[in-house]
Amino acid sequence: QLDCAKGWINLAAMGKGGKGKGKGKGKGKSRPPEPEGPPDEVEEIGEASHACEDDLVCKCTNERVPHFNARIFLENKEEIGKVDEIFGPIHSFYFTVKPTEGIKADSFKKGKKFFIDNQKLLPMSRFLPQAISKTGKGGGKGKGKGKDKGKGKGKKGKGKGKGGGGGFTGRGGGDGGGGGGRGRGFG
Repeated sequence: QLDCAKGWINLAAMGKGGKGKGKGKGKGKSRPPEPEGPPDEVEEIGEASHACEDDLVCKCTNERVPHFNARIFLENKEEIGKVDEIFGPIHSFYFTVKPTEGIKADSFKKGKKFFIDNQKLLPMSRFLPQAISKTGKGGGKGKGKGKDKGKGKGKKGKGKGKGGGGGFTGRGGGDGGGGGGRGRGFG
């Protein structure tokens, strides 16, 4: 979620929905698990700030945003944990690392550099509001919602006739007269 007024971003609230309540399991084959070996290439993602509870809080030094559950490594590609949460101001955010078994969050000194698989990073623009462009998708006039969608407003008063032709047949009109369109009632 994005709070533009404060300039803060809380990615923990995005994309971490609960499981559905549907019954049974889906049909078809599930994806095989990703290989757990070290990645081909890593790039710096951040540096240690401090330990908090059992997690390690890190300041991001990369312009891109890490995936949730992306594996975090030391420079020698030794895995130390996975990204758990992302929080803070949009252009200087932090993330927490849930350490793997046998690794203590408080064993890292402040400033220790951490690395991530470069395939597990997203551009910041993905989390920022998009500017409305005049060309391309979504351009042009839409019908919109609200009043005055029908053809004419109809005549108030009594008498026979069609009434005001709202957007749907069978609505309004009849012996009671007008009330054209939706939500206008009889007058």
